[in-house]
Amino acid sequence: MKKNDTNMKEFEEGKKILLKGVDGDKKAVKIAYEIFLKLRNSEPDNALIEAYYGSTLALLGRDAVQPLEKADKAQEGLDSLNQAISMDPNQKEIRLLRANVCLRLPESFFHCSQTAIEDFSFLLDRYTEDPSYLTNKQVRGIMEDLSTAYQNVGKLSEANEVSQRLTKLKSKKK
Repeated sequence: MKKNDTNMKEFEEGKKILLKGVDGDKKAVKIAYEIFLKLRNSEPDNALIEAYYGSTLALLGRDAVQPLEKADKAQEGLDSLNQAISMDPNQKEIRLLRANVCLRLPESFFHCSQTAIEDFSFLLDRYTEDPSYLTNKQVRGIMEDLSTAYQNVGKLSEANEVSQRLTKLKSKKK
């Protein structure tokens, strides 16, 4: 976010509203979508805005009534998230957004749990190199989600391995 203070304020406001949408507030999703659409139009080369825009599209898909609209919006959201990754593949926040969206989409239709695995693994690899890269809470959440993603693709031994690492991590913190 470099353009100007107004865009920065709108971006931060959009993120707050999006969190309400993630928790199920359908009106918040629509408001967040409008904010990120406007920001995307003013800063088309901003990978972080593209990622949040994609996240709002995925949520619009979640909230849509018609099955075809659900699928179309979710796919548009994935496309935007993939575009954001291609623009800035090392951006932690973008990786977290895409991983979380991919984890929550139905594997039987979208087949993107493997992408979530790649993103979560990317984040954990960076954490291994630099322990200040993620908070302990983020590491625990990512490991829980990574285990779930492995389960979604039928890699149960990998899921169990991550769960065991997570249990060891939790016992060290006590």
